[in-house]
Parts: sequence; structure tokens; C-alpha cells
Amino acid sequence: MAVPKAIRSNSSAQPSRRRLNPQPENPRPPDPQLKSELFEALRHLNRGFGVALSSFDRLQRKDRLHHPPIFPRDFLLSYRNRTEALRSLANRDLLRLLAGREDQDAGRFDRVTGMPAKQKPKRRS
Repeated sequence: MAVPKAIRSNSSAQPSRRRLNPQPENPRPPDPQLKSELFEALRHLNRGFGVALSSFDRLQRKDRLHHPPIFPRDFLLSYRNRTEALRSLANRDLLRLLAGREDQDAGRFDRVTGMPAKQKPKRRS
């Protein structure tokens, strides 16, 4: 007669001891190209917005030649303005995050090299 095997609970369901400052077991070395790749991606994003904006301009030029106009007055302008607003919001938010990371890196390297930390420039309101 077969005896059923004991079923053990999944180890991930069991609580485990946590360290206060867990260190990754295999930390990846910093990617020296990461910053340039991030700025390149931001450049591509802005280029895409530029392509969309030029397409709205092209549609507006073509529509002016057609009588009666295909698009209602200010229809394309509304989309153009929303696209510009989205681009400016994305640039502002992404560049603020990148600037924060640059501030952290500058402080860290100031401590490592022993150089005095420079004062942050005052922000305009």
C-alpha cells in the first residue's frame, strides 16, 4: 500500500528573516553608457514629438487648400497645443528626475574624492 508523501508548503509562503540593509548578492557594475543612453532616449522622444507636430502643420497646410475645409477651425491647433503641452510636461518631469540623480552622483563623488561640495544654484520660481 502506498503511503502519501507529506506536502510541504511553498518556501516563498513562509516568512523569512529580513536584513536591515539587504545587499544584492551579485551587484551589477555601473553601466558607463547609461547616462548617454538615457539622454539619447530623451532625444528620440523629443524627435517623435517633433514629427507629430510637423504632421499637424502639414495637415493644416493641406486643409487650407481644400474648400470647404475638412477639419473644423482650431481642431488641429487644439491637438498641436496638447502635443506641445505633453512634450513640455514630459521633458520637465524627466529632466527633473535626471537632475536629481546627477545631484546624488555629484555629492557621492565629492565625498569620494574629498572635494568640497559646490553650492546648488538657486531655482527660479
